[in-house]
Amino acid sequence: MKNIEAPKGMIVDLITPLSENGDLDIKGLDAILNRLLPHCSAILLSGPNMGEGRALKEDIRRKLFERALTSVQEKIPLFFWITEKTTENVEALLASLEDTIHSFRYEGQIFWVDSPLYYHSNRDLVDYYGSLVSKTRYPFILYNDPDLIKILHESLKRNNIRTNIIKDLCKIDHIKALIFKGSLARVHNYQKSLSNVAGFRIYDGNEIRFLDHPSMNGVLSMGANLAPVLWNSVVRSSIGSLQDDDRVDSNINQMLKSGTLLRDLFKMYKKNPLWVMKNTLFDLKLISSPTCASAVERIDEQQTLASFLLEHSIA
Repeated sequence: MKNIEAPKGMIVDLITPLSENGDLDIKGLDAILNRLLPHCSAILLSGPNMGEGRALKEDIRRKLFERALTSVQEKIPLFFWITEKTTENVEALLASLEDTIHSFRYEGQIFWVDSPLYYHSNRDLVDYYGSLVSKTRYPFILYNDPDLIKILHESLKRNNIRTNIIKDLCKIDHIKALIFKGSLARVHNYQKSLSNVAGFRIYDGNEIRFLDHPSMNGVLSMGANLAPVLWNSVVRSSIGSLQDDDRVDSNINQMLKSGTLLRDLFKMYKKNPLWVMKNTLFDLKLISSPTCASAVERIDEQQTLASFLLEHSIA
């Protein structure tokens, strides 16, 4: 494969808009994508958290992918979470998505995002990926999220990809990046082990940690579903300030104000991000229904949040 690097900047952990009957809300998806495209570096579809990838029916995941290809039109890279319960199911989904790309004659950048410990152990993981990458033309991004693995309630299963395994996985040319959730100690270990891998990206999967300690590569943001312009400005400024010693005080002050707004926004949705965000986007008339595929606790924060967005001209 040609030398492709994963994008740098803000990756949106996109919600999957659904109609009241549970089908894909195509108009809602188009509206959200049109709002996001000018402001993000890439979009994660069917992610395990905001995208509800674990709960979506197979046909909905495929419809989501197909509509995104049509709407994005190769403007930015698309990330798609391909994780399933078994290796056989992962490979079957991968083959189906490859067929879709071919039938659409899509030439844009696509990255497969995978949480391997959800269906595979650390043992022989390098060998497994050596085989898996041979079945696709497109590069991979690993997704390390210990909370996702804990859901499985398998006491003997490790919740994180081992550091020495990560080091070996990233020697595989098709693997281009890592989305990381977990402890600071572990991410520091990962960073040390990957420091000599040219062009490899590590995205922070924790928004608030990114605001406090911006990484050089970017962030996976759920809050960008609501405030894409503000999140984009903070991410771009943060990455720029790390690379440029000639910082302007007014820009730093603006970053601090924007960071405060994003922290306040986070406090409003942190109890139940999926439910609150879908209801807020529904209140803003961007999607047709707040329907969720996942079982979620219903709370009323979205009314306050919608008002907050409008008051601060964030929506």
